[in-house]
Amino acid sequence: MPTIRIPMSFLNPILDEKYRTNDTSSNTIIKTTHKGKRVALTFDDGPHEKVTKQILQTLEKYDAKATFFMVGHRVENNASLVREVLANGHEIGNHSWNHSNLTTLTPKQVLSQYNSTNDVIYEATGQYPTVFRPPYGARNKCVNDLVSVPIVLWSIDTLDWKYRDANKILPMVKQKMHNNAIILMHDIHQSTADGLDSVLAYLQDEGYEFVTVSEILNYQTSK
Repeated sequence: MPTIRIPMSFLNPILDEKYRTNDTSSNTIIKTTHKGKRVALTFDDGPHEKVTKQILQTLEKYDAKATFFMVGHRVENNASLVREVLANGHEIGNHSWNHSNLTTLTPKQVLSQYNSTNDVIYEATGQYPTVFRPPYGARNKCVNDLVSVPIVLWSIDTLDWKYRDANKILPMVKQKMHNNAIILMHDIHQSTADGLDSVLAYLQDEGYEFVTVSEILNYQTSK
């Protein structure tokens, strides 16, 4: 009988996590014919009763998918809105319970921040978050070791949290835009919701496909 040798890196995407190796390859068993430009829109710190709803409407207008990194205590009070985010095809990420700097906490406290947010999102949607973003992008070995899903930061900070000016978001995106970018925004600021339409219109005109963070991680070769 003939023998066929297949690199583990080729099979990694379809293996159970406990059988995966650290080898990565752009050539895997999962193929894609899409060779265009992609961008992942991400929104932190929500959900917000008004702002998140407006953002969802704008995303729907452009048939855009995004990832929402949610704070646990806000999820607790907005369960129906969290379900709406998921029902619209967006990805939900864990952003801690109350936006603490996790690098200043004990391992037990980090786990509490992480697990309590996982649990409240599961209670609202029946699904656990698929990605995690530490508040302020602050992480250390403790955080890395305790979090069991991919930890995702960003490559473009729109500084919407700093300026709170709808007109300043698009220039920041234009200045730093690149293929497979992960754009950081916040769905708790009205100015972000007001400035989002122009950002999506620009990216659409530039030929970008709007995908979730988990989707774009498959395309990034390095971070």
